[in-house]
Amino acid sequence: MKAKTACIGILFTSLSWTGGNATVISTNPITGTNPSVDNPYVTGLSGNSNITASGLGRGSGITASTANDRYSAKNWSSTFDSSDYFTFTLDAKDGYEINFDSVVYTGAASGTGPTTFALRSSIDEFTANIGSPTATGTTITLTASQFQHLTTPVEFRLYGYGATGGTGTFSVNDYTFNGAVEAVPEPGTLALVGVGSLLMLASRHRTRKSSEILA
Repeated sequence: MKAKTACIGILFTSLSWTGGNATVISTNPITGTNPSVDNPYVTGLSGNSNITASGLGRGSGITASTANDRYSAKNWSSTFDSSDYFTFTLDAKDGYEINFDSVVYTGAASGTGPTTFALRSSIDEFTANIGSPTATGTTITLTASQFQHLTTPVEFRLYGYGATGGTGTFSVNDYTFNGAVEAVPEPGTLALVGVGSLLMLASRHRTRKSSEILA
């Protein structure tokens, strides 16, 4: 029984994402002449073959700004506007799931461009802020449970506001989503994990009861 419980425990552990095997799942260095004219921009996009990625796009509240080797936009608002954002969407192909680890980006803002930023996701209808994005870029951790085992599309939006003029710009120069894309366990495997969990709990309960009797 101990051997069976141990084996099932190992299987359960292998199905639980811990972030220890994070790799690049979608990335784009964004190069070339005026890439901002495309919405979304997909040239140079690469990543895991078991997902589809939208590339980098923009919301309806901002417009393309001429710039090379970066995805730039202007017309950012002085206060938060839900249509002023850059957007990325990732979706696992059938039979796979995404376990996010982080998103890393670099960017730049002009002197009259946005000064405050927010990253949000479609998981909660773009309600809660994620991490602390900045004009020049940062690494934002995505290891929370809501970003694990995703089999449906998830959209991330990078909002900007606090601009002092319509001509002020903000750009994303490059970005990378890190994590793991894994095959979805078969129903039979999930059932085995459930039985294994019950067996482990029962074993721990018996061990505790034995310890109490011996005490």
